[in-house]
Amino acid sequence: MSHMHPPLESYWILDPAQIACLASAPRMTIIDRLAADGPLSVDDLARVIGMKQTAVYHHIHKLAAVGLVHASERRFMPGARKPQTLYATPAPRMRLAKALQAPQHQAGVKRCAAAMLRQAERDFAEGFDREAVHEGAQRNHGFFRLIARPSPAAMAEINDHLDAIADILWRSNTDNGEPVALSWAMAPLSDETDPRSEEGQKR
Repeated sequence: MSHMHPPLESYWILDPAQIACLASAPRMTIIDRLAADGPLSVDDLARVIGMKQTAVYHHIHKLAAVGLVHASERRFMPGARKPQTLYATPAPRMRLAKALQAPQHQAGVKRCAAAMLRQAERDFAEGFDREAVHEGAQRNHGFFRLIARPSPAAMAEINDHLDAIADILWRSNTDNGEPVALSWAMAPLSDETDPRSEEGQKR
C-alpha cells in the first residue's frame, strides 16, 4: 500500500481545543505517525513510538475527543479474540501554519512549538542509535542553526525551499522508505543590539 496522497489533502488545525491538545510531544508524535503510516492500531503505535499501550490509549482518547484522530477500520490479528481498532488522521497533511497567523492562537501555538522542539531533541538523540548517515546524498542525521540578515528576496527564496522540502516529504512517503523526522523553527530576532548601529556601539 502506498502512502502517496493528493497535494491538496490537508487538514488545517484551527480549533483552540485541538491546538491545546497538540501541546504535547507524545500526542504530536502520534499524529505524525498516523499521518505518515496510518491507519495504525494502539499496538502498532506503542511499538513504533516506544510507549506503553496504556499511555497510547490515553493520548488517542484525548486526540479523538477533539477530532484529530478517528477510528477508521477494525483488523483481526491471528489468534486474537477481538479485532483491533485502527486509527487515522482526518488527512495526511495535518497543518498548524494558519494558526500561527492568528493572534488568539499565539499562546497555544507557542506550546505546540515547544512540544515539537522537545520531540526533535529526542529524535536527534535516537538517531545515534539508528543507521545514521551524516554526509552525502543519503544524509538522514544532522543539525543546523545560524543567524543571518536575508533580504526580502532571499527570505522569499528560503520560504519557497522550506515549502518545497515539506512537499517532497509528503509526496515521497512510501512503505519502502526509512522513516525520518524533520523539524524546523524560524523566528525574527531583536535588532536592538545590532553592533553596526550607533545604539549597538554605545552598549
